[in-house]
This record gives sequence, structure tokens and C-alpha cells, in this order.
Amino acid sequence: MKRLFALTMISLPVSLFADTVTAKTAFYDAEKAVTYRQNALNVMYHNFKTMGDMIKGDVPFESEIFAERASDFAAMTAIPWAGFQVEGAMPGTNTDALPEIWQNWDDFKQHYEQLQTDAQNLKQLATAGASRTELGQAVKTAAESCKGCHDDYRAD
Repeated sequence: MKRLFALTMISLPVSLFADTVTAKTAFYDAEKAVTYRQNALNVMYHNFKTMGDMIKGDVPFESEIFAERASDFAAMTAIPWAGFQVEGAMPGTNTDALPEIWQNWDDFKQHYEQLQTDAQNLKQLATAGASRTELGQAVKTAAESCKGCHDDYRAD
């Protein structure tokens, strides 16, 4: 059941992302762009939380599941950013995104590119069977990337 839920959560934003292959953007209005990026970021969060819970010992550490979550997390880090680039998809009543994203786009882009790099490193370590200590450090590094972007560009 958990696996079915995870596959469903991954397939929704991935299928939305596939639409961008045939058109410059998969979105015809700002509301859909916001929903798209929020869904993608939510899937990223759930994969990342599972890994963090394993590292902290809140749930049993299972290297195979950890590697799956790391792989899914890394894949998801490429997806939400298109939803920030649609005209009119800037902050509104249904988003925590701050206007600073669009005012400082180059910096925002550096943040998400760093997250992608950190996520790929985490995936490589996980699939190579790195130690829990090494994985913990990689999770911490990725978490710092997430926090850095949230501190500057997300209302909380």
C-alpha cells in the first residue's frame, strides 16, 4: 500500500512534467503552475523526510528503501522550477513563495541548482552503499540547501 501511494505521488508530478516536453510550458494559467510546483515540492519533501527519519532513528534504517527515496528525491529536484517561470505564477493567496524569487531570480536559480547537486550526491552515496554516517552528512548538506532557499524565498 505504501509503495502504491509513493508511486502515485511520484507519477502525478512526473506526468505533469512530461507535458513540458511537447510544449514550452505545461501550464495555461498561473494557478496550474503553482499547483504543479507545490505538488512536486511536496513529493520531494516526503522522500526527504523518510530519509531524515531513517538517519535520526525515528524509523528503522533500510538501505534499499533509503536508496529508492534518494533516487526519487534527486529526480524530483529537477521538476518544480518550471512552475515558477510561468507568467502570473508569482505569489498570491495560495502560495508561500515570496516575491524575492522573481526579484532575485539568478540567486534563486543558484539555490535550486545547488540542491540538485546535493541530491545527486546523496543518491550516488545511497546507491553505492555508503555508511549511515556518510549518508547522514549528505542528508544534512541537502537539508541546508533546502533551508537556505526557504529562509530567503519562502514565507513561513
